[in-house]
Amino acid sequence: MSADVKSAVRALQVFQLFSELKKPASLATVSQRLEMPKSSCQALLRTLEAHGYLANRDDTKDYYPTRKLYEEMRVIVEEDPFLKDLMPLLEELSEATGESVFLARRQDLMSHYLEIVQGRQALRFAGTAGERRPLYIGAAGLSLLGGMPKAERVALVNRMQFERFSPNTITNGAALLKQVEEGVKRGWFMSIGGYQLEVSSIGNFVWLNGQLYAIVIAAPTQRIERNQKTLSRLVMDLCARVTER
Repeated sequence: MSADVKSAVRALQVFQLFSELKKPASLATVSQRLEMPKSSCQALLRTLEAHGYLANRDDTKDYYPTRKLYEEMRVIVEEDPFLKDLMPLLEELSEATGESVFLARRQDLMSHYLEIVQGRQALRFAGTAGERRPLYIGAAGLSLLGGMPKAERVALVNRMQFERFSPNTITNGAALLKQVEEGVKRGWFMSIGGYQLEVSSIGNFVWLNGQLYAIVIAAPTQRIERNQKTLSRLVMDLCARVTER
């Protein structure tokens, strides 16, 4: 956190708090939840209000975000040339499988979900873009590790501290490296209930503009196990197509 700009972090925390609360909040509530002095918090909220990102309700004096940030981010995402090219392919994979499909990238020891296409099934994986998970959990992390040179992979795994999230969580480096190597030889990666027993995933790594990403299909464990052969083939085919673009 030493490299972070504190005022920028505080502004982000305000929006993260409203996302969590899902309702208007008073100055006192925001100040307390963010552990900020009330005077500093008031100055921050008034600045965001002055620039149109927050609105103050006259009747209660509570604050709530306006649509301004949403509209600006919508334009940014829609015009992202990288996602413009890739999103139709992720949507195509989701349509072909009926399952949720997501794109992930490594952030140090975490896999970061950049984009998610929700599956059409009533019972489905329902992650959200922006979520992060440890690399040792899920097919995204396994795929990203599998795409790295072996020496870098081993060095990264040696830095990990493992936490058990489910009975199937990988909890040591040797087991993780073995599972990654198996995926490399197979040509695709699978995690069965590594984070939650009822959710599993199949994925593979892909190189885009010189950067390593993972494309992953996530679904209830029963469907992943039952359709493993078809899902793995489809995700491998897409990764091969994308890498060649």
